[in-house]
Amino acid sequence: MNDPILCAKKLEDLIDLARQAESAFEKAAVFAATQSLADAFFADEDQFNSYALEKVEQARLHICASIGYDITNGHDEQQHRAWALGAIHTLQDVLSKG
Repeated sequence: MNDPILCAKKLEDLIDLARQAESAFEKAAVFAATQSLADAFFADEDQFNSYALEKVEQARLHICASIGYDITNGHDEQQHRAWALGAIHTLQDVLSKG
């Protein structure tokens, strides 16, 4: 991964795309992109502390849940997007202090 801050920003962009996704294809694209970006962090996990990786995993889970690709535990899409955004903002803060 060349720029983790850029990847975190792209995860943030995916939250908006998840909100806009209507078709099965759009939701699948958001899922695939989310998985790919999260996997990029874990492929270089020795570069990040466990707290940053926890935030990546939380963002992944909540983005995917918001589009129906993970369990929702009874929470609505908007709540999952809010949780994803919080995780990503924390991740961005951790990375900027890195």
